[in-house]
Amino acid sequence: MALLDALKADQLAARKSNDRLKADLLTTLIGEATQITTEEFKRGVTEITDDKVAATVAKFLKNTKLTLENLASERVRLIEAGGDASKVDQRIKAAETELAILSAYGPKQMTDSELRQAIDDFRAANPDANVGAIMAHLKTHFGGQYDGKAASALARG
Repeated sequence: MALLDALKADQLAARKSNDRLKADLLTTLIGEATQITTEEFKRGVTEITDDKVAATVAKFLKNTKLTLENLASERVRLIEAGGDASKVDQRIKAAETELAILSAYGPKQMTDSELRQAIDDFRAANPDANVGAIMAHLKTHFGGQYDGKAASALARG
């Protein structure tokens, strides 16, 4: 619950300092993190855990990174077509700010070398391990701390 409390405190501070982008982002993040779905309620989940909040932060981080990739492609397309990319540049700046804000709340991400080392260590201990076993090991021991796409590529390679 400590992560949710930190989000709420930072949201209040952002509102008091008139930082609309941060306040709006944290409001949306808190709203999403504190939702208990019907399925969860049926299973008896009634409390919001730090794990659920961290998973929501990771989801927001992933979506913001995807947005940045799409905006970069759109910017290139506009420039090649001779269009004005200033609106896209503004949105890129906002997305980069969102990414910086969200990164403060997400788990520390493994570097590529740390990820490669974790995979190599697992392979050394389990020489017959397939990609699925490697990915399961990573999820169990390093959940939310690595890029799944990069991990999958390293596990295959």
